[in-house]
Amino acid sequence: MTMDPSLDAATLIHRVRRFISGPEPAEFDAIALAIHKYQLSRCPVIAALSEETPPACDALAIPAVPVDLFKTLPIGTVPKDEVQHTFLTSGTTQGKRGAHRFRSLALYELNCLAWARRHIQRWPTRTCNLLLDPKHHPESSLSHMVSLFAPESSWHQSNSGLRTIEFIDALGDQPAFIGATSFAVAQLLEEQPTLRLPPGCTMMITGGFKGRKRAFDEGSLVGAIRDSLQPDQLISEYGMTELSSQLWGEPGKRYYPPPWLRVYAVDPWTAQPASSGQLRFIDLCNVESSVAIETMDHGTIHDDGSVRLLGRLPNAPVRGCSLTAEEAWDARTRLHGGK
Repeated sequence: MTMDPSLDAATLIHRVRRFISGPEPAEFDAIALAIHKYQLSRCPVIAALSEETPPACDALAIPAVPVDLFKTLPIGTVPKDEVQHTFLTSGTTQGKRGAHRFRSLALYELNCLAWARRHIQRWPTRTCNLLLDPKHHPESSLSHMVSLFAPESSWHQSNSGLRTIEFIDALGDQPAFIGATSFAVAQLLEEQPTLRLPPGCTMMITGGFKGRKRAFDEGSLVGAIRDSLQPDQLISEYGMTELSSQLWGEPGKRYYPPPWLRVYAVDPWTAQPASSGQLRFIDLCNVESSVAIETMDHGTIHDDGSVRLLGRLPNAPVRGCSLTAEEAWDARTRLHGGK
């Protein structure tokens, strides 16, 4: 592969940081194409995927890397000896985990905070989370993101299950931001159906139920959260390990990507653009990974770029951050004889 001396990670990251601080929509395609060109010259996997594809002339023409390849191939441009941090996809019994490798988390953290601040009404001074502790699980991108939100944080999910009483004690009677997976909240409500959060709390839920072994009605869960827990604000987040950017919204409604992340849908059989279909992402913050990602998620794209998730494509493998909680729940059920 021929290196282009005019392209380097530092220059591209600087362009993305400038875009985040004051996005000019017309610049999106130019930046995405420059990142793709950089990745073509430095990542053999991306080069191989692009060999039979005409040169991209706009961002939507960039060949997308399927997320499953992150489990088996070295996706990205960071040399092994320069990797400073690695996020891994969720799950402990589903085989090899996908890896997203970083030389630095600075751009990741900048964009996480920039978009979260647009959606969290009351910026927290502390968080009390039904998530894995990032000190013990630095591979969790979700936990790392939430750890950025406040100087004081506590974590009440482990590989062996939810630590419910510990969570309630840590929560106390003061407002907090509560980050949680849908499965963890379902377990919390099962164990503490009359629990009510202190006034001023914001709850963020992430991860769905569709395609999982346990079937839940998402609408019923959201209703139970509002009726029992009664957070002042209930929001939802959609992200994945292979991306650097997240989408935010309200449960049961649309998700909104930041200006530096575009989402589009294609027909899963023909790969042609469609208003509803298989979701693909172009993430400008994936400078040293793959700027274009193809998922097995199904969704509808609206005219304003917002996304309504419709679940997983048929026969798609189970994945996502709720998987850890589901497996912990299964382990707990086995330990207590199904009770």
